[in-house]
Amino acid sequence: MKHSNVTFIGLGQMGAALVPPFISAGVKATVWNRSPAKAEPLVAQGAVAATSFVEAIKASDLIIVCLADYDTSNALFQQDEITLLLKGKTVVQFTTGDARQAQASAQWAAEIGVQYLDGAIMDYPTQVGLPECMLLLSGPEAVWNSCSEEMKLLGGRMTYVGAKAGSANVLDGCLLTMYYGNTFALMQAAAMLQAEKLDIKDLGTALGAFKPVIDSTCARTISAIDRNDFSGNEASIQVHKLGVQSLLGRAKGAGVESRLLQLFTDFVEKTAANGREADELTSVYTLFKP
Repeated sequence: MKHSNVTFIGLGQMGAALVPPFISAGVKATVWNRSPAKAEPLVAQGAVAATSFVEAIKASDLIIVCLADYDTSNALFQQDEITLLLKGKTVVQFTTGDARQAQASAQWAAEIGVQYLDGAIMDYPTQVGLPECMLLLSGPEAVWNSCSEEMKLLGGRMTYVGAKAGSANVLDGCLLTMYYGNTFALMQAAAMLQAEKLDIKDLGTALGAFKPVIDSTCARTISAIDRNDFSGNEASIQVHKLGVQSLLGRAKGAGVESRLLQLFTDFVEKTAANGREADELTSVYTLFKP
């Protein structure tokens, strides 16, 4: 690895989880947090606690940041004293924010001579460092190449997604939208199942068998949007309108929360009303697109 010393700024649940994989790989890990007590468990594992933010910045040429938001990160890093110390170093930002904030941070870094990557962690803290953990990073490819070996310590599915600093952030939002959509739909389904006194474990079993249909639908939807072609002969919007209306009626009849299904119904009905009765379900995308 090109970096034998790495500094970690921010030791919340996720920030703290980033440190052990580096310690295990024999990298000297310097850690800093506004609340010094959060560093103690990591020091017990072999990390070095910096006594000040300045000391933490001086300690390494590779600095990994995981803070609550960009305002907090900017307040720490965009100080005259700190920017002088950062020149020539590499900063990898895993702070939560949006693509515009990521791009602004990249612009700031370029202006002061800092190599910069911006990223997102697509898993829980307990999964960091494992082969199945997915993380996203974007920024100049040369910067990625300079520290990719170190970054891959954080997860087997560490993925470089392009030179534009905000790309990882945008993709993070897309994947989280899928995550929340699936999870809320699962909870809706579970409520409908249990309202009829059925075993929740049956849903888990059925989902395994139904997964190929879900995967195929995702692939078909991505293809249709990419081609801007929502025609087909599998099932029209009119058919899906009847389907979602039926689901809405079942939820109401079972006495469970039904606003999610009402939303599905509204989208399908509006798409049909827009003259797309013969198109497939993917034509609902026309309501979402810019």
